[in-house]
Amino acid sequence: MKTLILKTLLIFFISINIAYSKDLDHLQSLNFYENGKLIIDVRNKDEWKESGVIPNAKLIQMLAPDSNIRNGYLEDLIEVIGEDKSKEVGIICRSGRRSSFTVNILKEKGYTNIHNISEGMLGDQKTIGWVTRNYPTIQCNQECE
Repeated sequence: MKTLILKTLLIFFISINIAYSKDLDHLQSLNFYENGKLIIDVRNKDEWKESGVIPNAKLIQMLAPDSNIRNGYLEDLIEVIGEDKSKEVGIICRSGRRSSFTVNILKEKGYTNIHNISEGMLGDQKTIGWVTRNYPTIQCNQECE
């Protein structure tokens, strides 16, 4: 029962946060990548293996195996981004929900240039995503072991 309540709360907060994140559309996202800006992929290892990853993206899993936010997630993000709260960073996941949630967590911590790559890697019913658009990806190797 406790797990069901926690999962329901996670879905609720993710849904609320989608409305508040700074979204990049697919062309802005590609431009962001081509300009060498930091992109963080917050999917899990199986997702990285399945569809590949964006070259040079930092890979930080958001969820633990029980589908709750992983202990140390925020600390790992801050370690990769650094202390410069004005640094431009793009966050991507499968379809834009986890990345939107992450953008808002970082905004609450004072980061001002964090962007949601809103279509995600695979998109959803309304969008087609990074992979289907044939944007650059590479196979996930060591990080996925």
